Amino acid sequence: MALTTKETFLFQDFKRQEKTPYFELTTLSVSTYCVANKSEISDSYRIYWIEDGTGTYQIDFNEFTIEGSGIFCLSPGQVFTVQSEKVKSAFQIAFDQDFYCVETHGKEIACNGLLFNNVHRATAISVKEEEKSTFQNIVNQLITELKSKGSAHQDMLETYLRMFLIQTLRLVDKEEATTLPITHQQDQLAQDFIALVEKHFRAEHTVTGYAEKLFIAPKSLTKRLSALDYPSPSQIIKDRLILEAKRQLKFSNKTVKEIAFELGFDDPAYFSRLFSKGVGSSPAKYRQLELA
Repeated sequence: MALTTKETFLFQDFKRQEKTPYFELTTLSVSTYCVANKSEISDSYRIYWIEDGTGTYQIDFNEFTIEGSGIFCLSPGQVFTVQSEKVKSAFQIAFDQDFYCVETHGKEIACNGLLFNNVHRATAISVKEEEKSTFQNIVNQLITELKSKGSAHQDMLETYLRMFLIQTLRLVDKEEATTLPITHQQDQLAQDFIALVEKHFRAEHTVTGYAEKLFIAPKSLTKRLSALDYPSPSQIIKDRLILEAKRQLKFSNKTVKEIAFELGFDDPAYFSRLFSKGVGSSPAKYRQLELA
């Protein structure tokens, strides 16, 4: 890959004595379309914006194709894989909870449980040519602010980040308005449930437990999710456990028993049966096939 430019801009607040909140913007530009192939586990919240390119990608184990321009939103722990790609320009925005707390501030613009912390609705959305200038302007403002480091520096960066997220949410909402009677932004309950599962799936395996946290009856929770074309709450919980198991089996050396205990199962045999039923092969067989 012959790069024309690859620049990284990092937020730093030298006035703080404690750990500095993490925010980083990386730009990539090449002289001609180039091909890349890689797989990495996100260690922070990340936004990938392919400004000009085409490719086939996976978020965890779900495949997406982008032609021209597209955006991906990743939460910590998610695996982003480039299966094939021809890209000319792209941007990565990365940040942690100390810089922008998705769980609290994210509710204000409905990104928690939708853009982030939602493995059932991994965010991968195409950007039309006429929509690109909106994101280009925001990214340019971010780069200018990262270079200048003026007063209220973090506040300005957070403002531009929120603008990027809001514009992405509008694209998601526009896309879903053509296929669903209610968009995901309009149902905060569904987003809250998905985000709670993401936060507590290792310790809480029951629908009743989550329903209690949401102050709603389990049957009502099931009905609301069904209206948004989600699987049942119990299936969402099982799928999240299986997904984490698949990540660990493929990307770690932990034994099946260690993974079972880490996911909150007292009985590794029960975990293996749950995994086998959901995936179609035992954990050991799955690892063997993935690493072959």
